[in-house]
Amino acid sequence: MGNILCDMLGIKYPILLGGMLFVGRARLVSAVSEAGGLGVLGAGAMGQETLREEVREIRSLTDQPFGINIPLRSPMAEVLVQLAIQESVRVVATSAGNPSLFTRSLKEKGIIVIHVVPTVAHALQAQDAGVDAIVAEGSESGGYINLEEVGTMALVPQVVDAVSLPVIAAGGIADARGLVAALALGAVGIQVGTRFLASEESDIPNDYKRAILLATDTDTVVVREERAAHRDLKRELIERVSGSEVDTMPVKEVMSLLEKGTLKQLPKWIVSSAGQSAGLIHEILAVEKVIHLMMKGAREIIASLPGKLP
Repeated sequence: MGNILCDMLGIKYPILLGGMLFVGRARLVSAVSEAGGLGVLGAGAMGQETLREEVREIRSLTDQPFGINIPLRSPMAEVLVQLAIQESVRVVATSAGNPSLFTRSLKEKGIIVIHVVPTVAHALQAQDAGVDAIVAEGSESGGYINLEEVGTMALVPQVVDAVSLPVIAAGGIADARGLVAALALGAVGIQVGTRFLASEESDIPNDYKRAILLATDTDTVVVREERAAHRDLKRELIERVSGSEVDTMPVKEVMSLLEKGTLKQLPKWIVSSAGQSAGLIHEILAVEKVIHLMMKGAREIIASLPGKLP
């Protein structure tokens, strides 16, 4: 019997790249897809032409399935959805907004729709909207998180119990143990972000990668805003790695400038997002190696579990 998520998406392994704002670009996306997972392009900060260029670059690098992530709160959401349809993208992962806005029009074009949710109520809304699968993302994840801050271990099984759709677990997952735990909670696969940031194919600055490698379990912080929260690496860690004070810009401010078209140059530390799983990451690896170790380790763990029960 095959994995339902792999069968749905046409991929080898039930591992998705999280759609990451600013940093989830073509090279990383194509590497995940080439390695057997589903690369997902983070389109939220892109204009129409940039997204078109990224999609076409991905296709020049891989013939494997990939998707794009569209935050529904973005003022560019409708434009990006139309471009996804024009470019015949196979999978669209929506997030941060009402899934009923574009799900029908996407599915009418044969596009698989996955929606990212932070609570059971959001999962039920997504199911009612007709999405094909749900990512249940716990508050351990990097980047934007819900103000309710429900953790992955508690969220995933409750979402699994509440809906009849395939559920993908996200938040705090960086290795084989996280994959096995997600499957045990009832998920059919995992979405991973921070582990892939610290990969050879990730185009983030080397200082950013070094900060992830040096991070411990307490080196991320949640910054709360009016409608959401954001998990980043602590400023003290960033400055220790950089060797000096750094000039960071709040993501909310960056997005406002992008929407107005007034941001001409991105600051070096425009993004410092990382999930709590950063403390599990100790070396920079090729994406293919990351996925190989996850799958090999998961099989070994599963095989050892019967001996651990009394």
